Amino acid sequence: MVFCLLHPLIKEALKERGISEPTEPQKLAIPEILAGNNVLIIAPTGSGKTEAAILPILSRMLESNIERPGIYVLYITPLRALNRDLLDRIKWWGERVGFKVDVRHGDTDKADRQKQSKSPPHILITTPEMLQAIMTGRRLLEYLKELRWVVVDEVHELAEDKRGVQLSLALERLRYHIGRDFQIVGLSATVGSPVEVAKFLVGGSRPFKVVLVNFARQMKLDVVRPKPTEEDYRLAEASGLFPDVIARLRFIRKLVEENRSTLVFVNTRSMAELLGFRLSYLFGDLPIAVHHSSLSKMVRVSVEERLKKGELKAVVATSSLELGIDIGHIDLVIQYISPHQVTRLLQRVGRSGHRLSAMPRGVIIGEDINDIMEAVVIVKRARNGLIEPTQIPDKPYDVLVNQIVAFLILKPRWRLEELYEVIKRAYPYKDLSIEELRRVVRFMQDLYPRLAVYFEDSDVVARPRSRGFYRYFYETLSMIPDERQYAVINEKTGELVGTLDESFVAEYGTVGVKFIFRGRPWLITKVEDRVIKVIEAPDPTGAIPSWIGEEIPVPFEVAQEVGVLRVKASRGDYKSIAEEYGVNEEVAKFIVEEISKHKGPIPDDKTIVIEQFKDNIVIIHAAFGTRVNRTLGKLLGELLIKTLERPIGVYQDPYGIIIQSSEPLAAELVREHLKKLASLNAQEIAELLRSALVKSGSFKRRILHVAKRMGAIDKEADVYSVSMSKLVEAFSGTVVFDEALRETFERDLDLEHTAEVLQRIKTGEISIVHSVEPTYLGEVLYEKLSHRLEIIPPERLKKLVLDSTKARLLNYTMLAVCLDCGWHGLIRVGEVTNLICPKCGGANVGVVRVVRSDNLEREIRRNVEEVRRTAEVIKRYGWVALYALASRLPVETVEKILADINGVDINRLTEILQEAEKEYLKQRLLE
Repeated sequence: MVFCLLHPLIKEALKERGISEPTEPQKLAIPEILAGNNVLIIAPTGSGKTEAAILPILSRMLESNIERPGIYVLYITPLRALNRDLLDRIKWWGERVGFKVDVRHGDTDKADRQKQSKSPPHILITTPEMLQAIMTGRRLLEYLKELRWVVVDEVHELAEDKRGVQLSLALERLRYHIGRDFQIVGLSATVGSPVEVAKFLVGGSRPFKVVLVNFARQMKLDVVRPKPTEEDYRLAEASGLFPDVIARLRFIRKLVEENRSTLVFVNTRSMAELLGFRLSYLFGDLPIAVHHSSLSKMVRVSVEERLKKGELKAVVATSSLELGIDIGHIDLVIQYISPHQVTRLLQRVGRSGHRLSAMPRGVIIGEDINDIMEAVVIVKRARNGLIEPTQIPDKPYDVLVNQIVAFLILKPRWRLEELYEVIKRAYPYKDLSIEELRRVVRFMQDLYPRLAVYFEDSDVVARPRSRGFYRYFYETLSMIPDERQYAVINEKTGELVGTLDESFVAEYGTVGVKFIFRGRPWLITKVEDRVIKVIEAPDPTGAIPSWIGEEIPVPFEVAQEVGVLRVKASRGDYKSIAEEYGVNEEVAKFIVEEISKHKGPIPDDKTIVIEQFKDNIVIIHAAFGTRVNRTLGKLLGELLIKTLERPIGVYQDPYGIIIQSSEPLAAELVREHLKKLASLNAQEIAELLRSALVKSGSFKRRILHVAKRMGAIDKEADVYSVSMSKLVEAFSGTVVFDEALRETFERDLDLEHTAEVLQRIKTGEISIVHSVEPTYLGEVLYEKLSHRLEIIPPERLKKLVLDSTKARLLNYTMLAVCLDCGWHGLIRVGEVTNLICPKCGGANVGVVRVVRSDNLEREIRRNVEEVRRTAEVIKRYGWVALYALASRLPVETVEKILADINGVDINRLTEILQEAEKEYLKQRLLE
């Protein structure tokens, strides 16, 4: 057994921990790590990956007789809020065998930082961003010269991200500083390209081993589409929701009640909020909560803890719970609506089962026919191990600018050749040419303030003497884009409707666009700075869901296989579909019945169907996936604009493109233009795409973020505070423009498969056929885009919004503090009847309303004035004050509201708080 290979002290600690048998990742990884190999461990969450990495490293540390002070192990995790359970576990193992373990992140206070500088921990746990800052400290840099091991957690989260590229360069800089290599161990969930990801992890041409523990074949996966019952129709009548929606919600409740603990995954934050609210609204007795990245850290931690303790039976979550956060035993994972990708499904379902002793179980609850077919295809591909390839960013220039500055902080002068050799060792920069590096360095010299000085004659790059140089570096430690929020205001009433993300506003925030927001259709009438003026739209037709900007893209291969499944379904044999795809006969029968409603040619993997949906609307049925359809849509839209010389609206989803014009538009004209597109050469297509992109909101947003990361524009700039067309013009021909274009091609579009599709159209392998009549699949596509199922009748909306606010306030978590005895603890408003200290029985208890770090004592010290002030308000008004303090209003506004009201009921107080919140948020957004 592999535990026998470990140091005796580790074996004793294992006994103390009650661990007698190694898990599969531990069996395979421990010998490799003990042998000194670089290792990437790919295994599900909860399979003991952390111990598989840490135990052999601790064993080697014990055998090395470590004496000199220094940091010997770096444990790097991309989790934005460092996981308390992970920290406690690593601390226990380290300190149990005599090694000091400490944490360094954005909230580490000055006293702790100074302590680490004087007496470094043997093992330092940190984030990719904080590693950048650590490497600028003289003392810590000296301690890092002892570094022998680096563990990178959640590698799958970093490999496709610029945060990961930044980390890969930071590790090369660290190797240069130390003057030797170190052993690196990566921990990852399921990925599609294990070898590529391992190369990304270790960098350069260094050797590595991949430990792959794949449980995809052993997962129990199912797809369901609950049918509405008579009870659902009655409930739908009373609630104002659709019977189909009620049936799905009722089925979720049934599954949650049948299991001890369940995770319900959705694809967007707004869907998490919507689904969480609807479940609470319909089934008030169901212990359920919501978890996503936009919620405060304290709320997320509270939800995680309550699920772990069994106080919650289910949590509705986005990808925020895909990562290795310890939430205890999970019996079942429900995926609400298709996960769009095999990787997503495997990572999410992998959260169920416990320490590999139980089989992971997942159920996908589908919506319309396209959604169900997509889910069925994804399940089949998951069972066959067909996982999407990992896409590592290719030599991004913005990260390069950032890291050249970091290299110049480490050493003030570099021969360009020497700098080039170090940078090229990082896997994302393996194809970087020295001329590209020279071009980037020249760009850095031309900035104001300068980020580099380049001496052409000696080919040397040097650190500039300017404060702006250091300010830029510390302001861009993170590669995560700073997404702004935009106020949506009802033009008729002046009321704040809510806020929209920058991604949605950049793409769709133009006058005349209709969108669905908070259950109602709205029409944009005016865009001013950070304010979107709207009026209610009487007709939801053509409206875009407000969350569409954050949707997970459906890959080309998945959409193509949906096309194949359509043909099989059109033959009517549901039993063979059930057998081939491994799904229940009820779902297979639904697919066959739905496809039978479609009259006319079937759009499949080799057939594009064009239909005249309305006089001014043409639908192109194309089973090519999100990014190919987006690319085709942009090309086709631009070609039509050039021909017709009038605005053309283009919207796409994975199975179709909708072309909309203000005047009549013939399907035959669209068909001709699609054929013309296929006849263009590569250069003509590139020019057409560039022309379309530079006018698009998504590209302008990309160029804005890239320019910020490169220090070319102010960090506070947003999509409306600068002239985006002037920005595009100013950076045209520079590395900023090139990087924004590359990022757009890589993240938003799919050029490779689009070129393949156009070639197949040209050769006749893909045919383009015309449907004379509007089709059933056309209705499905159009309805999905209009997202009618989420539209709530106006008479129900006010009560739903009120109930939603009430649920939010009752579920809000705060840190309570006794000013008499010092007791503190997390409390939920709805679980408290009278705020009395459980330790001393005193009533002098106040709250910290927003906690930003793990260190609760420090949070109390930081917010002592808020605790005193809220204690006074709570003493004066009782539980009602606690309820009102759960709002987003300043304490003084809460005091004023409580002083003005007299004995109003909870519903009226909620209405008052709701209106005050809207006004407060509006003022803040307009400042």
